[in-house]
Amino acid sequence: MLILLFGVSLSIGQFAQAKETVYVAVASNFLTTFKQLQIAFEQTHQSQLIVSAGSTGKLYAQITHGAPYDLFFSADDVRPQQLQKQGFTHKNKAFTYAFGRLAVYHPAVDSSQFCVKLLSNNDVKYIAIANPKIAPYGEAAKDWMTSKQIWQSLKNKIVMGENVNQALQFVETGNAQMGFIAMSMTGNLPTHSFTELDDNNYQAIRQQAVLITNKPEAAKFVAFLSTQSARDIILKSGYILP
Repeated sequence: MLILLFGVSLSIGQFAQAKETVYVAVASNFLTTFKQLQIAFEQTHQSQLIVSAGSTGKLYAQITHGAPYDLFFSADDVRPQQLQKQGFTHKNKAFTYAFGRLAVYHPAVDSSQFCVKLLSNNDVKYIAIANPKIAPYGEAAKDWMTSKQIWQSLKNKIVMGENVNQALQFVETGNAQMGFIAMSMTGNLPTHSFTELDDNNYQAIRQQAVLITNKPEAAKFVAFLSTQSARDIILKSGYILP
């Protein structure tokens, strides 16, 4: 009997210490920042965040096909609101957690010499962007080039990655000479190798998140984003706070 009671007691103790798992879909541009937030959150909460990253469009499609995510961090405000209208989300409304910033990565050119004309230079054989149809940063890159009236003339140079991380990889592996990336991805790049682009020439990258389920620990993570420590992480990562 004592052994049995001890076993029950141990099981209850283990159960009490069990961490609740929260499944989170995160747009590629926000992955590095999210991992920092995850570390800070898990230090003070009995939670384990399981993260899947990809293009916003791909993650959106997964959710509409039943992927078991609890929380979705998009790189735009369109998909979270569509999920809300389609009944895929919890009763909480989508909220803006950051505004993204667009940059051009040009490792062979000093930032002091970068100008729009360089994109048309014969030495620039390929320009990498994320696919505008599924990735908001790719859409912003297309908007920027369209506003400069160079999109049509550069279309034959454009190589598309599934997400903005792949656009960066194209440049880093030499498969493109320049690439449009998120400013949040420039932290480890030489300061002379990229240029932030004027946000007047592309539609604001309003990044929203939304709760898919009513899991308590997912809601606690959303509340954590309002703390000063979380906001500092997002700001230092190269985003603009809402």
